[in-house]
Amino acid sequence: MTVLNHHQSQSKCLNQILKIVPEGTVVDSHLFFSGDIELSLAKYNRFVCARTTQFVVFEFWKCLLEDSSRIFNIVSSEHFKFEIEDYPFLQEHWAHYKDEYIRSSFFYLLNKLSDTGGVSSGNFKNNKINKTMLANLKTFKKPKNFHLIHDKCDFVPSLSIDTHCDYKLINAGNYISDTFLDGKTFGLEDTKFSHNDLCLWLDTTNTKTIILYKFNDSVVKKYKNHNLTFINEYGKITDNIDKVKEIIVANF
Repeated sequence: MTVLNHHQSQSKCLNQILKIVPEGTVVDSHLFFSGDIELSLAKYNRFVCARTTQFVVFEFWKCLLEDSSRIFNIVSSEHFKFEIEDYPFLQEHWAHYKDEYIRSSFFYLLNKLSDTGGVSSGNFKNNKINKTMLANLKTFKKPKNFHLIHDKCDFVPSLSIDTHCDYKLINAGNYISDTFLDGKTFGLEDTKFSHNDLCLWLDTTNTKTIILYKFNDSVVKKYKNHNLTFINEYGKITDNIDKVKEIIVANF
């Protein structure tokens, strides 16, 4: 349902989330990026506040919600064609263009062609965006029950902002030990945060919270005092540890 790719944030957990988050409830979704879960929740009558601390992510979605056809026309135009050797330069400089719709079009283009779904990182196997890649962008409609928010503070502190939501949803993606955070490169679209701090926050909050992780033994150990649901590649619950692809962590 989303227009973006992102290997870390895309998830098969939607059906399980729908079972535990009732219709008509308000969901604050943090670390918002690709939108695959959030747009679906809004479609199925949950009121979604999609939150990001990264301005470039907010800006892309703001432009998309305001005028998706403008982004489509820019990206599909003959003037927006590049050679594959141009992309490393574009990855470094795309955010410096003055017009927000040009920046958002580069955000979309680089995301769709990158092998990771990154905008400022990733490798490219081709330099042409095709009709299949553009299909969701062309048909995108502003969803009901969906609100976009830019949190102007770091991610974990933003969780403590009192928004009176019924649930918090955090798509944490791949677990990264705090030991390796400083050695990892982060683009403008990436959110750097401590998974230790996230776990400590979950231990103390009274808000019903769901955290999605790609499978990692460290997640099982770190969140052992919370409810863990193991999900296979088809989005089904599994007890077979060899089949687990994702983990749903819940404090209720």
